[in-house]
Amino acid sequence: MYYEIEDELGNISTIQLKERESEERAEDLAAGDFAPIFYLKSVDGVQVTSVSGFSVADDSRSLMELIAYNPLVLSFYCPCWGSYAPKHLAALQELAPQIEAFGGRLLVLTNESPKEIARITKKLNLDFTIIHDKDFNVARSYGVYSETSPIWDRIAGISEEVFTPSLFVIGKDRKVSYVFVDDNFDGTPDRKELLKSVYYWKEKK
Repeated sequence: MYYEIEDELGNISTIQLKERESEERAEDLAAGDFAPIFYLKSVDGVQVTSVSGFSVADDSRSLMELIAYNPLVLSFYCPCWGSYAPKHLAALQELAPQIEAFGGRLLVLTNESPKEIARITKKLNLDFTIIHDKDFNVARSYGVYSETSPIWDRIAGISEEVFTPSLFVIGKDRKVSYVFVDDNFDGTPDRKELLKSVYYWKEKK
């Protein structure tokens, strides 16, 4: 696409605007799909995500280790969501003990820096783990982040690169049994179905 621009002296120049590349986001996960594998590893003394198992400190943990004994509830959180952010975090705070009581564990991935994660965890006395999703690695593989289809392009009030609010229940066989992806920032997860999915995997041999 070409545009003509006239400067203060009346000189006209033509520029070509590069069209946005076609979207390459991962396909949306559905119940019954296998959850993409990721790893947690230490970088400079703090845990971050990775899509590779290699770690200099040789202390990486894979998704398979996280779900070896308990189903995992994986959520994505971004403080850049405006008024939606504290509501989502409050919902996670309320869900965390219920998820644990039903035999699962909650892991939250965020684009916040490790330093800010530590501050938020201490300030709010959070009893679940929050990890920095380095370079949006996991969010991209789970289909809730895309450079070519940014949220700020369609949701008013958001001006940064952010995740889509989401929750996934991942069973001990790595299959996804519950999915909540709030593309329009106007929904809430079905807690009854979420906890039902967690309990199902707890009872399954």
